[in-house]
Amino acid sequence: MPDIRYQIAVNRVPDNGLTSEVAEIEVTQTIEGPATGRVKFAVDICGEDLSLMNDARLNPGPNDNELTVIASIDGAQHVLIHGIVTERQANFVEGGPGSFLEVKLTDRRAVMSRQQRTQAHSGTAAEIVTGILNGPTPPGEKKYGFEPDVVDTPIEYDEDSNTLNQTEDDLAFVEKLAGRTGSRFWIDWSVETGLTGFNVVETAHFKPSPPRPSSNPLGFVPPIQLAPTSAPKLTLNTGDGCSTLASFDVSSNNEAPNETGPVQRVATDGEIDDTDVPGPSDPPLGADPPATASRSRRIVSAGSAQEAQLRNQAALNDASYSTRATAETSVQALNGILSAHQVVTVEGAGSINSGDYFLASVTHSVDPSAHKMRLEMMRNAAGANP
Repeated sequence: MPDIRYQIAVNRVPDNGLTSEVAEIEVTQTIEGPATGRVKFAVDICGEDLSLMNDARLNPGPNDNELTVIASIDGAQHVLIHGIVTERQANFVEGGPGSFLEVKLTDRRAVMSRQQRTQAHSGTAAEIVTGILNGPTPPGEKKYGFEPDVVDTPIEYDEDSNTLNQTEDDLAFVEKLAGRTGSRFWIDWSVETGLTGFNVVETAHFKPSPPRPSSNPLGFVPPIQLAPTSAPKLTLNTGDGCSTLASFDVSSNNEAPNETGPVQRVATDGEIDDTDVPGPSDPPLGADPPATASRSRRIVSAGSAQEAQLRNQAALNDASYSTRATAETSVQALNGILSAHQVVTVEGAGSINSGDYFLASVTHSVDPSAHKMRLEMMRNAAGANP
């Protein structure tokens, strides 16, 4: 049985007293939006008041109080969420015991959505996103303070003829740019402890997820191993009572589009540029891509033929993950913690449904009895990798 411990930090300062009052924790990490969480604290009568109710650090408000939930598994620390307090709810029971205070959190991408901007951007996607994350801000505003992890795209926006115009807040703009370029935008966290004290490092990722290869100058695509040998293994029907999955449900949809047909654009010199997207480019998470008939769908958009190809390729890649699964496991059974954006390997689900899956969402539910993880998974192939 692993040694599992939890720590609560408020405004980046660990608080053992607050940690001892935690009754429940629930955190959801997803590839499609912000990480969210709720932490429920048991409260009791303390003099003429209830403990924790007057703790200003647990209130939402203009100060953006931050709360961090850390799980330690055999000494290895995992940040489940680091976010700002957005809501609080109090429940009072006559006499005190049974009362609770619950705070709700969202990750700090929320601070990027507070100011609408009108701005023309030029340069590569990496330069634009990095500039937004850590560049200069208008007077009176703070930098977001994220560590950028940005992978570039082949599109470059030119200030003379092809600027990228922003009319929305920074979060909506970065998410829109991610969708156009086949990337995702998310935040994860790590903690640093040592002589300098306790610190939470927030890394803002703008890149494809799962990762995908790109062509090199010689024209071939290098192999990419999506599920390394150290990937967590989720097992069913082991026969020895040591399966790590409590449940597993899977479904497939064979009507997803898998090609675009021709895409044409008028170039700046008046000539017609032709391109197409013959199929998804993500490596298969399994032995074979799903066997489907031709399903053509094309995204019509402005921009060059290169940009149109990139958008259509991104849409086909997303559509190719037509096999979806839900499952439940626990930290106690797995002896580890899972996060969204990971690739895991399922074993014992038969020749078609066993294999590698991409974690689209992980919901952590922690109470005094267990730390359960509800998983939403997807894949673009069938069968286990050879």
